[in-house]
Amino acid sequence: MLLVAGAPTGWYFGGGYDRWQDGRSLQGLCGGAVDTAEVKDLLGGAGRLRGHEVSPEGWLANCGLTAPDRSGTLSVDVAWDVPRAYDAMFKLRRTRAVRAEGVPVVPVGAGWAGVMSAAGDDRADLVLALSCTGKQAGRQLIVSLTADPTRDPDGPKDDLASAEQRARLGRIGARTAQRANDIWSCGAPLGGKVEQVPGRADIVTAQLGKATGTCAGIAGQVRESPADGTAPIEDCAVLMPDDPKTVGLRLSAYYPPFADQAKDGVGLDRGSTEPGVDGSLSWATAKCPGGTAVYLGNRLEPMNAAARDALAAFARHSAERHGCSAPALP
Repeated sequence: MLLVAGAPTGWYFGGGYDRWQDGRSLQGLCGGAVDTAEVKDLLGGAGRLRGHEVSPEGWLANCGLTAPDRSGTLSVDVAWDVPRAYDAMFKLRRTRAVRAEGVPVVPVGAGWAGVMSAAGDDRADLVLALSCTGKQAGRQLIVSLTADPTRDPDGPKDDLASAEQRARLGRIGARTAQRANDIWSCGAPLGGKVEQVPGRADIVTAQLGKATGTCAGIAGQVRESPADGTAPIEDCAVLMPDDPKTVGLRLSAYYPPFADQAKDGVGLDRGSTEPGVDGSLSWATAKCPGGTAVYLGNRLEPMNAAARDALAAFARHSAERHGCSAPALP
């Protein structure tokens, strides 16, 4: 009798019950969209992994995963483009703050229309936008992930500094997007396997005429990210000639579904395709396969000829990468 009674007790106090509960919590997470294959490794390796659903109001799916013994978290959101493109921009600090620098982003690559934040290495935000076809044509399915492997302020730092970790988050996001694409019948063309995702170290300073990434074609010293024709957001910073540590002109490209959110952030009419200048801010537009793109230039001082030339070069090269028409320039 002691053996019979002791077995369940040992299972319970030995962690069996917790593991059973954890396994149940991961089943069907976010409507079955979340791929958990590499989440445990992303959040620190061996240990527990538990999932939980969040209120789906306004979302197709909203859920989170935690590593209770390491305080790590991964949140996942899936939604249609309006109004959740705003929330994705908010994660990247690009709503009203499009007039400011915001968080630099890098392309996910591998054919995926997505970007990952690259400001710090303790947390990363990943946003993928799938262009639907068929009955859902004209819509975008947005998949957003936020990874914070070590929330403990006294714990390890630079959790997402390694190329391995960033690629792992990219793969989790891509596989989750693939599942979401099927579940919600988006029918979008998908990218391939994510082998690597650029990081903070890949945002580099290029000397005069040496830019080959997002700042290609700009005359001046710049800070640029790797360029990718599928990235829905691109950044370029033009540095001050007499103070290369200071950004004199910030340039950003926004493609659907984020172009309208960028227009909102600077007070532009969503339906406008006209270029313009407003003090230190200038903008260009281009007609693209998925809608209108907007290219913003924000200068420390009122716009001048050099700043307008830089915006023109930035917009032209970005539009070419994305298969858009020649931009309408201010």
